Amino acid sequence: MKAAELKNKGIKFKLGDKEYELKLDMNTFCELEEVYGDLNTAFDDLQSMKLKAVRALIYAAVKVEDEEITLKTVGEQLGLNDLERLGTAINEALSKAMPEAEDAPGEAKAT
Repeated sequence: MKAAELKNKGIKFKLGDKEYELKLDMNTFCELEEVYGDLNTAFDDLQSMKLKAVRALIYAAVKVEDEEITLKTVGEQLGLNDLERLGTAINEALSKAMPEAEDAPGEAKAT
């Protein structure tokens, strides 16, 4: 999958008393890579719902909208009780961002 194939769609989520958009686009991926070092490792850890990965992704999404936010601030605003809600939001955002199977270039449709 190429970055150009990503849909420009996201979902709203709350962090503290503010609402943000979790949009998995180039800016969010760049911020995530900056924090995590490697996107593949980040996504592997997100699948396992590792806390570091969840915090890093939420930070990356918020950083796109709020340049002043810090990783520490995001961590302070996240609670363990937020994990299920954020896990659902991350999965929903991934589903919205990925191209439809029939839209993927170079793939033949099953008949």
